Amino acid sequence: MTVQPGREHLCRGRDGTALRGLMWECADPAGLVVIRTPYDADQHVSTARSWNARGYHCLVQDVRGRYRSAGAWSPYTHEEDDGGRVLAHLADEYEGLPLVLFGASYAAHTALEAARAVTRLGGPPVSAVIALVPALGLAETAWDPAGSPQILHRIGWWHQHGRHRRSQPPLPAAELVRRVEQARGRGVVEAADSWDWSPSALAGWRRLWSAERVDLASRYGRVDVPLLVISGDEDFFHDDARRLARGWSAPSHFASGPWGHGLVGGIADRALRARVSAAGGLTHVIDPWLAARGLPGSPAEWTEILTSPSTPHTRSTLDSASEAWRHERTAP
Repeated sequence: MTVQPGREHLCRGRDGTALRGLMWECADPAGLVVIRTPYDADQHVSTARSWNARGYHCLVQDVRGRYRSAGAWSPYTHEEDDGGRVLAHLADEYEGLPLVLFGASYAAHTALEAARAVTRLGGPPVSAVIALVPALGLAETAWDPAGSPQILHRIGWWHQHGRHRRSQPPLPAAELVRRVEQARGRGVVEAADSWDWSPSALAGWRRLWSAERVDLASRYGRVDVPLLVISGDEDFFHDDARRLARGWSAPSHFASGPWGHGLVGGIADRALRARVSAAGGLTHVIDPWLAARGLPGSPAEWTEILTSPSTPHTRSTLDSASEAWRHERTAP
């Protein structure tokens, strides 16, 4: 299949803000994948090309206030409205192509919010949502399930990604440790006053620590779109991913294995990574799940578990020791 270079793509938010990204097109597409990210569309070339190889056009769009896109960057603020506008634009531009929303971490949040916008406000139908290691909201990133603040990786993330149009170099390890100690001694909000952050960055930091957890039933309870959630046993958002899949009102499938937030590519143990690859990796779940939903993918016998109307929630678990996936008709 011939893969064309990515081209500049533009649509506008409700207030006229220019939302830009890269569109990677393929010959004879049978679907369109949308990825909305704060981590630079230019860094998603291999992901877009992998979707092209499956038979999908792929739009990778920078979210409002990041990289190509105009506006002010305010994490977790604009993704529902902007996502809905993008889908409406794409439905006109690529009429008749099924829409698949895809993303990892923050981009999983943008995928869920775009599906919510279509349900709440009306818009083009969405055929599927695939959410990898989802970061559901501000509070979910700030606090662990037991209610303890996740200080270290929040300081690191906010310094690197939360304050500017472009991501900044990460904090040196010693400086990150120093700021963590400051936050534990003075409080996570008060300590930031000495970090030379702008007033807008400090306002966002305060908003992070005062945010409420997402009520999944009220937020996504009406979204009638099949959902695939992929988590990792070592991911700090693992419990939230399970909660999302379990509470989804439409059919959901939950897949997990021995990795963390970086998914299979983040496995440091080479022998373990090789065993995961031998079992088919995440492709073993994603492609058959798409095919079972009538979308371009690779059929597999195991997906018969998805067809039972009495069991809307199913799961796949990778046993790395036996190099095999286990697929079950059961809630995650």
